[in-house]
Amino acid sequence: MEEKKDTLFSWLWRVVKGALVGTGAILPGISGGVLSVVLGIYRPMMEFLSHPFRSLKKNIKFFLPIVIGFAVGVVLLSKLVDWLFRENELPALWLFIGLILGTVPSLYREAGEQGRSKGAYIALAVAGIFMFAFLTLLGSGETMQIEPNLFWWLICGLLWGIGLIVPGMSPSSIFIFLGLYQPMSAGIAALDLGVILPIGVGLVIMVVLIAKPIKYLFDKHYALMYHSIIGIVIASTLVIMPLEQAYDVMDIVICAVCFVVGAVIAYFMEKASSKLDKSVK
Repeated sequence: MEEKKDTLFSWLWRVVKGALVGTGAILPGISGGVLSVVLGIYRPMMEFLSHPFRSLKKNIKFFLPIVIGFAVGVVLLSKLVDWLFRENELPALWLFIGLILGTVPSLYREAGEQGRSKGAYIALAVAGIFMFAFLTLLGSGETMQIEPNLFWWLICGLLWGIGLIVPGMSPSSIFIFLGLYQPMSAGIAALDLGVILPIGVGLVIMVVLIAKPIKYLFDKHYALMYHSIIGIVIASTLVIMPLEQAYDVMDIVICAVCFVVGAVIAYFMEKASSKLDKSVK
């Protein structure tokens, strides 16, 4: 990733990208990996993580604002979005659904950059069905109550690493299932190093272990992997749709507006991201 020029605006834009990925990483049902894909930082991130030491000097300027933004998203923006979900859960959820589904057209275009085959569409269907079944099964189970400790915070970090590297995987859903989501969120918000450090260690370990194999799969099977991601994105979004809720006319109008607003924001974010990214390549 070779930079010709960088501006304050493009630097701040990468901070925003990192913040959105961090927010998505901590929200139930939202995947930080998916957001990194739709914001256009997934591929450069995978290239960097596959050879972190060899390419550190070359890529540090590009990824530093993303890392800063990620920390801001996890610690600060997650509080705001958490409040939004608590106070206006349905509109907030439909806003996020619009944001995610609004990026599917750009994902589809990117997935076809190296052509499409019947196998690519099969991969899309198989990945989507598998993810839908997995998340549905996970959501139907009874919540466990595990006593938080160093070991389980490390496990949370490992799962978080998977969520960042494997688009569509939302570890927060698993944290809720294990009964660890609330204590983890409280610990991060309070900057409790007893929570943050083991999670960070687990995240780094998992990223180091799986980043190179995942990049290899993308290099060798680009169309299959990207179409699989599309299936995962669609399936993980369908699972979080609150279709079982009772809606009155006003609820329908508000949620529909939020969905459209989210999709429109996603469209313009993709356009802005594309232009800004071209300016620093």
